[in-house]
Amino acid sequence: MESEPRSRPGTPTWEIAELYPTQGRWTECDYLALDTNRLIEFNRGVLEFLPMTTPLHQAISQYLFLTLREFLLGTDRGEVFLAPLRTRTIEDVIREPDVVYAAKGRIVDRRAPLPQADLVMEVVSEGSENRRRDEVVKRAEYAAAGIAEYWIVDYDQKTMTVLELEGDTYRVHGECRPGARADSVLLPGFTVDVTACFDAGEGK
Repeated sequence: MESEPRSRPGTPTWEIAELYPTQGRWTECDYLALDTNRLIEFNRGVLEFLPMTTPLHQAISQYLFLTLREFLLGTDRGEVFLAPLRTRTIEDVIREPDVVYAAKGRIVDRRAPLPQADLVMEVVSEGSENRRRDEVVKRAEYAAAGIAEYWIVDYDQKTMTVLELEGDTYRVHGECRPGARADSVLLPGFTVDVTACFDAGEGK
């Protein structure tokens, strides 16, 4: 006699959930085998589900990506990518930065996660947990991973902060507001008009 199903109409399909590892027991192979359109990061056996992006967030990310891409065109410096792109940071952690730059020669296997980033940009999502993730957790993590430059773009605070790696920690190279241009240390000559960036987020 077949056992009675536990899942009922209108409730989660628990039987499917039980096919996956529990939080804390995910392996990198389990994570990389996921096929989903959700932004999910891998942090030492735990899956971290990022908030779905908004038109504001997407437009700011795209502006940053296109500005950096235009700067790199015609050069031999490297490549820039827009999320989602799985990117290795410290051991057993894989992130999906909003915008990521990899210097020439960094990518060996183009079918695998990016092994190392040289510059990362994160657009802060709404909420204290998201702000803490970008401003505290990822700041420490990206520094430990040796990522040379980290940009934190905060629309709500109207700031664009450029962090430069100095030893194993970041120092603030610049905290820019509308009316100013943020500039890169790693890529001399690359600048971003803060006003234009936030205007793009507003659809202007």
